Amino acid sequence: MVDQVPASIPIPVLLGRLGRHSAQVDIEVGNVDDVALSLEQKGWSQKACPAKLEHEKKLAGAKTSLKFPECVEWVVLTTGMILALAQGISAPAIALFTGRSIATMTVYNTEASLVDAMSPSLIQIGVLAIMQFFFAFGWQTCLSWAAAKQARRWHRSFLAALLSQDVCWYDDHEPAGMATKLEGDVANVYVFMSTALGYLIASLGQSVAGLSLALYFGWQLSLVVCATIPILICAGNCMGKEIEQKTAMQIADFARASAVAEESLLAIRTVAAFGGESVQSARFEKELLSAKRGGIRSGMRIGTAWGGLNFFYSCLYALALWFGGHVLMSDRSSGIGPSEIVTVMISMMVGGSGFSAFSGYAPVMARALVSFRGMREMIKSERRIEQPLYTPASLAVLPQELQRIETVEFRNVGFKYPNRPDQWVLSDFSFRMERGQKIALAGESGCGKSTTIQLLERFYDPCEGEVLVNGVNLNQVPIKAWRQLVGYVGQEPVLFATTAMQNLKAGDDSITDEMAVKAAKAAQIHDTLCRLPQGFDTFVGAGGGLLSGGQRQRLAIARALAKNPQILVLDEATSALDSESERMVQATLDTLNTGPLGQCTTIAIAHRLSTIKSSDMIYVMQGGSCCEQGNHEQLMEQKGVYYSMAKLQQARTQEESERPSPNRVISPASFLEPAIAPNEDQAGTTSQIWCRLLHRMQNYWWIWPIAVVIVVAEALGMPLQAVFFNSAIMSLFGNGKQEVMHSELDRAVFCLVMVGLASGVFTLLQNSLFTYVQECLCMILRQEAFATTLRMDMAFFDAPENQTTSILVSLERHMNRVGQMLGIQLGNSMGAIFTCFLAIVLSFCGCWVLASAALLFLPFCGVLMFLVAAAALRNEPEAEEVYGKAGQTTSEAATCIRTVRALGAEERILEIIDTSLEKLTELNTAKSWKLGLSLGLNLSIFPLIFLAGFWMSAVCIQYWGFDAGQVLLTLFCVVFGVMSVSSIVQYIPDSASGYHSAKEVFRLVDQVSKIDAVQPTQALESIGDGSIQFQDVHFWYPHRPEVRVLKKLNFTIHAGQSVAFVGFSGSGKSTVIQLLQRFYDPQCGSIRVGGIELRDLNVAWWRRQLGVVAQEPVLFDVSLEENVRYGCPEATDAQVREAARAANMDYVFSDGSNALSGVNSGAVKWTDRVGLRGEKLSGGQKQRCAIARALLREPQIMLLDEAMSALDSVSESLVQQAMQKSRVGKTTITVAHRLSTILNSDTIYVLSNGRLVESGTYDELISLRGNFSMLARSL
Repeated sequence: MVDQVPASIPIPVLLGRLGRHSAQVDIEVGNVDDVALSLEQKGWSQKACPAKLEHEKKLAGAKTSLKFPECVEWVVLTTGMILALAQGISAPAIALFTGRSIATMTVYNTEASLVDAMSPSLIQIGVLAIMQFFFAFGWQTCLSWAAAKQARRWHRSFLAALLSQDVCWYDDHEPAGMATKLEGDVANVYVFMSTALGYLIASLGQSVAGLSLALYFGWQLSLVVCATIPILICAGNCMGKEIEQKTAMQIADFARASAVAEESLLAIRTVAAFGGESVQSARFEKELLSAKRGGIRSGMRIGTAWGGLNFFYSCLYALALWFGGHVLMSDRSSGIGPSEIVTVMISMMVGGSGFSAFSGYAPVMARALVSFRGMREMIKSERRIEQPLYTPASLAVLPQELQRIETVEFRNVGFKYPNRPDQWVLSDFSFRMERGQKIALAGESGCGKSTTIQLLERFYDPCEGEVLVNGVNLNQVPIKAWRQLVGYVGQEPVLFATTAMQNLKAGDDSITDEMAVKAAKAAQIHDTLCRLPQGFDTFVGAGGGLLSGGQRQRLAIARALAKNPQILVLDEATSALDSESERMVQATLDTLNTGPLGQCTTIAIAHRLSTIKSSDMIYVMQGGSCCEQGNHEQLMEQKGVYYSMAKLQQARTQEESERPSPNRVISPASFLEPAIAPNEDQAGTTSQIWCRLLHRMQNYWWIWPIAVVIVVAEALGMPLQAVFFNSAIMSLFGNGKQEVMHSELDRAVFCLVMVGLASGVFTLLQNSLFTYVQECLCMILRQEAFATTLRMDMAFFDAPENQTTSILVSLERHMNRVGQMLGIQLGNSMGAIFTCFLAIVLSFCGCWVLASAALLFLPFCGVLMFLVAAAALRNEPEAEEVYGKAGQTTSEAATCIRTVRALGAEERILEIIDTSLEKLTELNTAKSWKLGLSLGLNLSIFPLIFLAGFWMSAVCIQYWGFDAGQVLLTLFCVVFGVMSVSSIVQYIPDSASGYHSAKEVFRLVDQVSKIDAVQPTQALESIGDGSIQFQDVHFWYPHRPEVRVLKKLNFTIHAGQSVAFVGFSGSGKSTVIQLLQRFYDPQCGSIRVGGIELRDLNVAWWRRQLGVVAQEPVLFDVSLEENVRYGCPEATDAQVREAARAANMDYVFSDGSNALSGVNSGAVKWTDRVGLRGEKLSGGQKQRCAIARALLREPQIMLLDEAMSALDSVSESLVQQAMQKSRVGKTTITVAHRLSTILNSDTIYVLSNGRLVESGTYDELISLRGNFSMLARSL
């Protein structure tokens, strides 16, 4: 049954709400009784889990407390809209007062009583200025405050919807970049609600009021002018839809580019190891190029809209003047005189400026609309499995009969993934497990084992058959309550960027510190965590990256045990552990007891059959169905598929299994290091930043001369319009013959139309040109920042300040702001400056006294508005930091949704993000009054200018002998000049934000990599005799110098040797591999290759000599063939396929030439995208792809870090044979926990606590009966 989205999810007010359902509304407002009733109606008893119900009541009670603040927000929001409407309605009154003042000036002209005659109009203008200030201050403050409050709820609600989507939704959507997109969408809607909404209401009120005033004073003229408005509306509507469409396409392009960037940064070690910096940069550039083209097209259309609007208004004014002068004034019965024409004209101008003012927010509105539709689409998407958070169904507890899980049964289950409907993964699969049993699933990679686990977790529902729990179909069981009974440990453990203790609890408040510590002891991770700098409260890094692989695995096991589960799911849970840790953890799992609930039911997936020998029942899977079942002894007696798999492994471990078990060995301390502080390179002063930005545009130098010409030409438009408008007005008030008046009027009207046409053309050119500059600069900066980031050494990525989300914020938001500062905003600011300058120059052609006074007044206005506008952005860096924290949490949740879902940590993630959102809300509400003050001064300045201008004009006429024509020419030029100053100030906040963003961008760009593989500083490209030598190597991670990882390490590897490093987790094995890849350099000692210092080799060339297969292989979301080719892009198709066959990638071949028995040959095509991190492949399939990627390079040195831990025994045998052939004549360095994989190694090095304690062949080390002997005995 499809679950509907609850109406309780808050949707931005004024943009619509979803339909309400009474049962779901109650949970939002906190009606606990209705929640309990709803649960009882479904048969879910309150008494079944009183602790959980108490938590639900507290949660509902907390929501009740939110009801009153919501009402307050509604009141404030409504008040803001009313004030915006009042400000808009009152604005056209300036037309009435201006018309009266002009009429008074032309009638009295030089009379001595002019100042007194104008006093009533001046007082009215002053009152209007005060009203405009308070109305504007009020609506901006109210809307900003209310929008900030609601933004927190929107963000939280949208994230709740995201986290409650079915897993199959994530299969069809890119989880990478989801945080950036979500943040951008919420920000777009917030900007619209906080600012553009007020302008919308005010402009509509201003337009209606202006039109009404015009109709009152001259209905004939008003109707003629209004007859043209439908043309404007239709054209604007068509243009708006096209702009919206282009904006949506551009947002989608940026989302894809962000996904590529996030994927690259999450897999940075794989990118560096295979020299994939240029490949990832090319992928990133490809997506950016599409976004750039879309942005340019969108800018051209916006420019067309602006230019057309300018021309339309000029024609509108010309039509009004011509019709008024030729028709109405000629007809004495019309009762229309010059004063009424002026009033109608200015009323229409003010009304029209309302449309014009809001049209400036057309891109903002378009982005908000696109973002809102995207979020609404996600919220309304169908859910077939998951329940929306905080609804009765999601909070439901298990019915009484399911409180104790007695049986779980798969009955004739068939399944195929929704995004691959033509491939059956499971077919007629059945098995049954009973309470306390230990069940194991065995089989080759891709046979459906992991899919079975996902069905058990109910990430998907079966397409055929059913999954039964105590005889009840799993799809009838409350999903979240069911998952609380299941503990899951995956093959690739996922940890979150928080403390070790918080990872252990995973957001479950019912887990106490004592329970977490007990689980850590059971998982053999307690001592390791205690040795960390802050103990259990130590930050473990993004994805647990500051822990070794074995430590991450043990912490994940402890996390599962802390839940006290009734069913424990182990998907190769001990594959990353050394043999001693595995023995101890396995012993814990074998005797696991969950207290009052009795023994835990365990279901394990294993390739290493030695770990499932004690299982009560083993189901052998082949081709998506069960081909054999029984315990270990029974299956061995059958001598079937299981027998063949076991024999392959037993042949290698027989010698070791005959030896007695050693004494317990305690694992050494962890090598966790907190991140270093970022390199605080200063980007420079404001002038230096501008110079650096312009320098990056040097290839576009030809644009700037053209831009200056276009801007100057466009800037001439407003002053010339003022001149010709004044000429037309004076012709109407002239006392000469009507023919002379018509001639002068026609000339002025014609000039007004021509200026409007030219202004429209140059506006189009200016907007298009500066949009082109903006998009080019954004692309250049994004490419440069991304390329610089990929070049950084690994220490850079260890810093919390340089987590993936922080870098993505720089690549998205910061780049946009910098681009706008040097693009559209620069063009508008330059145009405003030139307009102001030209207006002042022309103003001296009229009344030099009034022009001089205005020249002194304009800087004062500009400085005042600048100070107020700049004050509104003082908390911008702090807000960016909060955005980064929220984005990082969202990114982790989206990319690790299966782990989040299995842990039931959705609510906890919301709480973490809500803390950041609360801080962000405080910052935004704190600056709301500053924004209101800035807007109030900005809008009230025009009435004040008219007030001062008309008073000074009267003085100049009365005492200085100027006539009305001269004074009005100056006055109109001054008004246009003030409008330009206001335009400049309007962009100050964005420019200040752009300046801050530029500093952040250059902080990223200026980072210098100590180990640069893209532009290496060394040129040596020779490995001499091929030997590798560590001489007295000491190493500690740069950000934790007090923790010595390697201590005076010495060894020599000769060319062609096969050597292995063994030791307990955290002994330094992986660190050796990273030093060999030159991810880091040792602080003391030297590493030599062929007698040459490794530092002196060309690092890019050196890495091309290495073939690396990691313990947790990372694939990219491209086709399977491209992933294999990633190791050597220039390889031929034949070489790629040969590498795939050598790595036993049978799942891509359909000819059966080397297909294994039972494998679904050709199940994955070369052209199939493998998903983020290769999530669409099984663990074994990913591992074999990674091996093929390494073999394709034909490297001189192979680095294998548990390269075959995820392979089944048959695949391991074939791959082992292939690698034996491929590494002939090559040096092979292996890190192994499975000693059976290194029996034939020429030399085995045993590490302990960063020191080399033993070395020799396998037999020699066994005979020593030392550390290695104990490791071997523990297997």
